[in-house]
Amino acid sequence: MSAKPEIIAEAKFDKRLPTYFMLQALVPFLFSIIFIPVIPFWILFARPIHRKQYESLACELTARTLNVRRGFLLKIQKSIPLDKITDLALNEGPILRYLGLCSLQIETAGGGGQGTSMGHAMLPGVVDADKFRDLVLEQRDSVVLDGAGGGAERTTSELEVLNEISATLKRIEAQG
Repeated sequence: MSAKPEIIAEAKFDKRLPTYFMLQALVPFLFSIIFIPVIPFWILFARPIHRKQYESLACELTARTLNVRRGFLLKIQKSIPLDKITDLALNEGPILRYLGLCSLQIETAGGGGQGTSMGHAMLPGVVDADKFRDLVLEQRDSVVLDGAGGGAERTTSELEVLNEISATLKRIEAQG
C-alpha cells in the first residue's frame, strides 16, 4: 500500500462563495419567465444546498499532482498531473467581480475540444488565487525540468546519444 503524497499547499475558498453559487443559479431564473415565480422559494431553500456545495470544494497541490474535489450530490475528483498543466487562468465574470472574487481555470494538454470539461478544472473563489496559481506553476516547472533532464544520469545518457549521432553524421559526411 503506497503512502499518501505530501500536500505542499491547499487552496482556501472565500466564504462569499455560497452567495456566488446562489446568484449564479438565479440568473437563468431571471431570464426565463416560467421560473420567475420559483425565485422566492429558491432563495429560501437553496442556501443549505449552496453551503454544502461550498464545503465540498477542495484543491490540494502535491509534488506531482493537483487534486481537485467538488460536489456533494454528483462528486467529481480529478487528479491532474502537474506536467500536463498548460495554463492556469484567472477569470472574473460579472457575478464574481460584483462579489470581489475570481475563478482559477486549470487547462491541461490534450484536454478535449472547445466546450468540453475534459482536461479542465474550474475553481471559483480561491483566496489569493494569484499566489496559489504562482505556487502551482512553480511546482509544475520544477516537475517538468526534473523530468526533462534535470538528473545527472539522464544528462550523461543524452550526451552519449548526441555524441554518437554526431560521430555518425561525420562518418556520413566523410563518405559523401
